Parts: sequence; C-alpha cells; structure tokens
Amino acid sequence: MLELPDIEKITLELVAQIPKGRVATFREIAIALGDPIAARAVGSILAQHKHDCPSYRVISFDGTVTEEQAKLLHAEGIPIKAGRVLLLNKFLFREFRSERPLQKLQQIQNDIRARMRLAPDRTEYRTVGGVDLSYAGAQGVAAYVRLELDSLRVLDAQTLAQEVRFPYIPSYLAFREIPVMLALLQRLKDQNALADMTFVDGTGTLHHRQAGIASQLGVMLDIPTIGITKALLHGEPERDLKTVAPGEICYIRIAGERAGAAIRPTEDAEPFFISPGHRVDLETAIELTRRALRSGTALPEPIQLAHNTSRHAAQALKHHSAQEHKAFQLGLFDNL
Repeated sequence: MLELPDIEKITLELVAQIPKGRVATFREIAIALGDPIAARAVGSILAQHKHDCPSYRVISFDGTVTEEQAKLLHAEGIPIKAGRVLLLNKFLFREFRSERPLQKLQQIQNDIRARMRLAPDRTEYRTVGGVDLSYAGAQGVAAYVRLELDSLRVLDAQTLAQEVRFPYIPSYLAFREIPVMLALLQRLKDQNALADMTFVDGTGTLHHRQAGIASQLGVMLDIPTIGITKALLHGEPERDLKTVAPGEICYIRIAGERAGAAIRPTEDAEPFFISPGHRVDLETAIELTRRALRSGTALPEPIQLAHNTSRHAAQALKHHSAQEHKAFQLGLFDNL
C-alpha cells in the first residue's frame, strides 16, 4: 500500500555517524532526515534509545548539555563550561551520509497535490462517513462510521488496529496515521461499504503542501473526501475568527486563494476548519459539512462518531492488553 521509511532506525544510524570528539544538534540530525521541523521528533526518539547509540553527542542548538553529557563529552576532549559546549562550531558535525527520507515524503505530498481533483463528480449525496484514529500504546485504532445524510442515522461502523511506527512530525502526521486508515478504508471499499462522501479527521488543502491526510486518502483510494480539523494548520482567515457568529463561514486563504473555511457551530464552541480533500470543491464541502452538523454540536456528526468509536475501541484494546499482561504475570497462560 504505502512504504514508509523507518525514521527511528535511520535517526539512530545518523547518530552513530557522529565521530568521537564531535557533536551534532537535534536540528542538524533533522536536516539530515530531510526537514529541520523534525528536531523534536529526533529528541523523542533519542530519549527512548539513550543506550542504543552515542546519543550524548546530540545536543541543543545553543550548545547546552546535561551534567551526564558534559562528563562524557569532556572525556572526548570537548570543552564544557557552565553546562555548555565551548566553540560549538568547531566541534559541530554536519557531514552526514543520508538519503533525506523526509524529502521523499514531501515529494509524495507534492505528487498527491498534482493528482487531486477539487471538483465534485456527483450532485446527490445520500450517505456520509467519518474516519478517525486513536491510540492504544503503539497501536493505532482506526474507526469508520457510515451514516444516512438526511437523518444522520448510523448505518454501520468498523474498526481496525495495527502498530504505528512513524513518529509524530508536524506536517507529516498523515504518514503516521494513514497506514491504519488506508487499510481500513481499502477493506471497506472492496466490500462496497464506503459512503458517498468521507469526512477525515485531518486536513485536505489547508496544509503546508496543500495535500493533507484527507487529500492523500482520497487520491490513493480515488474516493471523495473532506478534511475537518479543530485547529488551523496552515492558511490565513479572511477576518478575525473571534468575530465569526454561530453558523457563519469565514474563508481561509493560501497564497491569496480560498483553500478552506472556518465555521463556528455554536455560540460556546470554537470554530472548526473545513477543506476539500479529493473529488469535491470547497463550496460543496461546506454544504455537506453543514448538513452533517447536528444542532448544538461542535463537530460534524461523522467525525464526532468516528472519534468516539475509535477512542472506545482503543480503550477496550488497552484494557484487553492490560488483562492479558496481568494474567501472564499470574501464570494463567500455561502455553506461553
């Protein structure tokens, strides 16, 4: 379906390239991965693998080190004063050998953008679906709920769980969540069980490369999708969102063009954000979102129900795993 680089493994391999007596910053490792925005993800990965690589050689951008790092780096001949590497540029290592995997993922998003069709291919929608993902430890639990559009009556719901290995990196969230969602939606598509329009918990065109997870799912499966988010990832509102009245629309522009919209569902709720994903235009996305929004609720019904379903399934999976672990500790699994 979608082959993703093992960012964790590649990060550890990059750290292993730092020679004795040299240091690198989290940002330099992220640049070697292909995007400086991944610096926090690098820090999270190394925090989990302190003893699997010379992670003490990776330091903050300003040369700040911990007491433990200071001892190890000083032993390698790197001068430390007041908890900071002196003459940082002299000891900074940048000569990484890397294929920069994040740049390849950017290209996937750019290719998706080129293949997106932001025009509806039908005039009537009878059913809508919502897809969302929750976590149970390292497992991602995707849920898809299909509803009758006019009544918002639930027709069916399906879930799927599988391991998630890709780290959280801003603007690359799709690559963390899409494998599970893609597997579930592909199964439902094969069963002819997808709705006429699928709402996705994630962006469509309101994305740094205007190809968020709603667009990627739509293009990869060739299905109509709309992206719904509670926060604005990218774009500029046409006016102050605080002035948007309940039920009102405020368009969001990217490079001067209307790429999405904000809608405040109720007086007490914050606006949420709509963006076309694939096989739909912005105005149709807004119309369908309005129709899928129950009175007094904060999010479109397909997204809210998919969120609730995935969260409950993840909680059940956590409970099941905990019960298995407890039984194992008590010696109840004799065959293990």
